[in-house]
Amino acid sequence: MTVSNEYGAGALAIAARVAEELDYAFVDQQLPVVVAKRLRITPQDVDANEDALPSLGERLLSSLERATPELAQASAEPAFDEALLRAVQDAVREYAASGDAVIVGRGAAAILGARPDVLRVFMHAPKAWRVGRVVEATGIRAEAAEAEIDRVDRARASYLQEWYGVTFGDARAYDLCIDTSRLDAAQSVAAIVAAVRARSA
Repeated sequence: MTVSNEYGAGALAIAARVAEELDYAFVDQQLPVVVAKRLRITPQDVDANEDALPSLGERLLSSLERATPELAQASAEPAFDEALLRAVQDAVREYAASGDAVIVGRGAAAILGARPDVLRVFMHAPKAWRVGRVVEATGIRAEAAEAEIDRVDRARASYLQEWYGVTFGDARAYDLCIDTSRLDAAQSVAAIVAAVRARSA
């Protein structure tokens, strides 16, 4: 199964509990480590690709380098973003093929698609609720929490749209959508576990 989420919706803790309940592998930080080893970069670079929007200057420089022969790489190697994308896709497919796993983020729902053996879950909540949760968890000011939520959500939306043509949070791209402000962690876990077991029955 895959887990996608709006930032601050509490999905990581719920996904970990689902994995424990089902005795599935919990694939979160392992995935960027695998990708990083393949590309000889750091796991932080992998994470940044999904949850950070490049600045206007970075986008302009990247466009300039690709459009100017003198600045472009002499080799036929794909752009870094494309190499990273393929490595992430390969790793997600390998984890899915290896058996029962809960794969968090990385566009896994889009990568695996509407397969009958994959349950795609999306967790969301109203922004005000997520802001309160982030403030409580981190102690930062509400304004800073809201800005971070907006930044990460925008980055995830951009990542999914650019690479997969998927609209972030579109219910049609998932099998189960849960508002974590209305179902607490235990209820969310129970709903997901029931859906997984019903699908595999």
